[in-house]
Amino acid sequence: MRKILLTTALVLPLSGFAIAQEADNAAEEAVENTAQATENAAEATADAAGDAADAASDAAGNAADAASDAAGDAADAAGDAADAAGEAADDAADATENAAEDAAASADNAADEAADAADAAGDEAADAMDAETTEADAAETETMEAETMEADTMEADAEAVDAEAAAEDAEEAALEAEMANSDKIAREQSMNELRVDWITGASVTSPDGDSIGDVNDLILDTENGSMIAAIIGVGGFLGIGEKQIAVPWDQLTVNYDAEEITTELTQEEAEAAPEYVFREREAAPAPAPAAGDAGMEGDAAMETAPEADAAMEAETETEAETTQ
Repeated sequence: MRKILLTTALVLPLSGFAIAQEADNAAEEAVENTAQATENAAEATADAAGDAADAASDAAGNAADAASDAAGDAADAAGDAADAAGEAADDAADATENAAEDAAASADNAADEAADAADAAGDEAADAMDAETTEADAAETETMEAETMEADTMEADAEAVDAEAAAEDAEEAALEAEMANSDKIAREQSMNELRVDWITGASVTSPDGDSIGDVNDLILDTENGSMIAAIIGVGGFLGIGEKQIAVPWDQLTVNYDAEEITTELTQEEAEAAPEYVFREREAAPAPAPAAGDAGMEGDAAMETAPEADAAMEAETETEAETTQ
């Protein structure tokens, strides 16, 4: 084991020296290679610089030639443009002059036409004014004529109204004259004629001055229109239990001026007098029934007939008892 270790210890230094020697050789070789590469690069740079200088010189020469050519071309173009501008200016001047002349001529023509139009318009306006004046005069004349006709019409209407009113007045006067002599009316109250407005409701007194009752109604003769009797309510209190007696008109003394009525009956005789019997009023004729309702109304009349007969019999019996 010790031998191995000793051998290893001897071998390691020797290996290190060999490695170091190899490293130095490699370094020297690298330096030489670098120097050679630097030299080669310098030569290549010098060659490239020479080539670039030659190329720049050639380019500068070519550019100078091109600039000179361009300047010549530009000068030629400027000359041509100057010539064209001069010609255009001359043409423009000629065109402007021609246009001014044309415009002046057009303006003169327009002025002449405007003057002619103004003259025509003035003539038309004058004609229109004359026509308007003529129409206004005609309209005024028509208006005056219409007003005159209207006034005449109104006057005629007024005369017609007056004539109609006069005719009506004459007709009314003729009718009044006719009725003044007509037997259809009574013209004034005679001494023997009485107004009965105050008689109905008036008190009737006996010869002793006692009130026997008030006049409730009057009985007239329909054949000759004479007064038959006065219906007087006798007895009772406030209309209850009152009976109505009829006193012949010739048995009453009527003081028209004093509005007093007296009778020869005493109060006792009036209370003992029988009650007046009124006749039944006849019913007004019924309207003619329609064709469809004739049968129904006939049946209804037949049904109500017995009831009407019974009512009449009962009323007759009542009147008989009262008379007794």
